[in-house]
Amino acid sequence: MGSDDDWEDEWYAFWYEEVYESNECLTHRDEKKDIEKPKKKISRREHFYRQGRTSSITGDHSTAIKFYEEALKNSHSNREKCEMLTTIAEEYETAGDYASAQSYLNMACDTAQYGTDYVYLTRKGDFLYRRKRYEEAIAAFERALKSLDAKRDAYIYIDQVKYYARMVHFIIASYVELGKVNKQEKYHGKLRRRIARHIRGQPGRDEDKAHNLCEAAWRVYLDDRMIDEALILIDSAIELHPKCPAEYYNTKAIILDGGFRYDEALKCYDKALSKERSNETFLENKAGCIREKLKRRLLLGKTGSEDLDMINEALKTLPKSCDSGDYLTTKGDILSRLGEPVKARICYALAAREYDKVDEAERHLKGLKPTESYINITGTQYYKHFAPFKEGTIVDLIKERDNPHDRYAIRVEIDGETVGYVANSEYTLIKEVKSAMDLKYVKLSKAEVQFILFDEWVIAKLIKAR
Repeated sequence: MGSDDDWEDEWYAFWYEEVYESNECLTHRDEKKDIEKPKKKISRREHFYRQGRTSSITGDHSTAIKFYEEALKNSHSNREKCEMLTTIAEEYETAGDYASAQSYLNMACDTAQYGTDYVYLTRKGDFLYRRKRYEEAIAAFERALKSLDAKRDAYIYIDQVKYYARMVHFIIASYVELGKVNKQEKYHGKLRRRIARHIRGQPGRDEDKAHNLCEAAWRVYLDDRMIDEALILIDSAIELHPKCPAEYYNTKAIILDGGFRYDEALKCYDKALSKERSNETFLENKAGCIREKLKRRLLLGKTGSEDLDMINEALKTLPKSCDSGDYLTTKGDILSRLGEPVKARICYALAAREYDKVDEAERHLKGLKPTESYINITGTQYYKHFAPFKEGTIVDLIKERDNPHDRYAIRVEIDGETVGYVANSEYTLIKEVKSAMDLKYVKLSKAEVQFILFDEWVIAKLIKAR
């Protein structure tokens, strides 16, 4: 494990790096003389613990455990011993020795003093939950809950309320994994009573207690994404402090947003904004919530015309200082799903800041005359791509009534060579563009190429046959 001389070298190196280099604890004998270097020893426990951490980081788990064992031998207080026992357990778990890991967790729980044992029982429950031993996990968490429930109201602190919320969450999750009766109502009731005891037992103003509950809700959500428990905490804060700051509603909205409860989240953002109308953070969060709701609808294939109004509202809500690229991309996805490919492509170009392409496309589109009929030539990639198409090029249109794949097919030729087909989608690009089916009763002959739109679509004007 290393000699005493090695240990002396270790603490001196630590002192030089952490204390001397940072100019802490420097003493001057004289301005013209060398700086006196005070020595600051670290404990043997800390020395071995640091050696163990170094070995753990490099993946040498067996050596790390040996150092941690030495650190355990040099631990004096009950807390130090419990912390080292759980550290060794975590190292064994990382190394894949789950039996040894549980053994050390059991020792930590047995060693812990009553009143602090809930910390180590929670860690044991976490371990058992990760190992999918849900019934044993429930038993460990239940013991931890009883330990906290036995405390007097005056000794229930906000950190212990967060522990309680976490245990409740994983007990409910364990029951769900076991496929047993949902215990959510029972254990959420326990959490509410625990919060009420905390409020009743702690001295100070209700506003300060509410602030602590709001902070706890945020940590519970941020650390473990425990949506329901975080909402219980934030609702308790709002109930305790009815004239709460707008930030409380913003926090609740973020939690609801994380739980895909977008409509409820938007109502909370509106409440926050009713208190601080020009708060750019709240405005950006609300716009982001709308976008996430629309992205989920796109994913589930539930896009409708009302979604276009919603994304426009998001763009209007978003502060000008924020990047609108992602919102324009979402709007493009919605337009594409609604059969508006050109408008979608404009949105994508705006999102990519390709403003020259947008200007060119809008100039071309404005040049289309409502009295004329236009077509979109597609399938060019199977022939010569865009090479044959220039502005003013005349193409021949030939109906293929015997086409086995599409009875409305119209072949496009230049000098007798096929260069594409008239698009026949159920969605036309724009209202001026006709599909092949739209032209089934129209006598065709030729068309004149007008422009290539976004390097994707060849737009040509029909020349009526004589």
